[in-house]
Order: sequence, then C-alpha cells, then structure tokens
Amino acid sequence: MEMTLTARGRFTFNKSLMEHLGVKVGEKVSVKKLPGGKIEIEAQKNKISPEMLLPTLRSIIKTDIKLSDDEISDVITQSYVNA
Repeated sequence: MEMTLTARGRFTFNKSLMEHLGVKVGEKVSVKKLPGGKIEIEAQKNKISPEMLLPTLRSIIKTDIKLSDDEISDVITQSYVNA
C-alpha cells in the first residue's frame, strides 16, 4: 500500500487500513520508530473517562451498598490516579 505525503506533512490512511487496525473516527493510533527508517502503527487503547464509565457500572453491578453518583465517581477517579 502506498501513501503520498501532503504539503502539510501528513499522510491519509484509507478506510480498509483503519478497519484493519480497528480504529474509528476520533480514536488514536500509536506510532513507534523502528531501526532502518521503519515505523510500527497500532491502535491505541482508548481509556474511558470516569464519567462515561459510571452508567456502565451501574447497569452491570448489583449490590446492596448504596453510594451516590459523586461517591462512585470519586472511587473511579482514584482508581485512575493510583493506576
């Protein structure tokens, strides 16, 4: 597969390559420089923000413990900070 460098110093990856990487609009890829002028491109693992994770957790976790949304959000945020 060939790509042409634009005047702005960018390459455009075609749809089939993005599908192969599993990348959608707005998601990121990671590029690593390798010896010999080669590069490695892979889909970056996209992290979910604590705010987006809360509804998902509420729907799958069943418990008798009662926490407010703010308390749950604080716990999620702390898990990101300590990771």
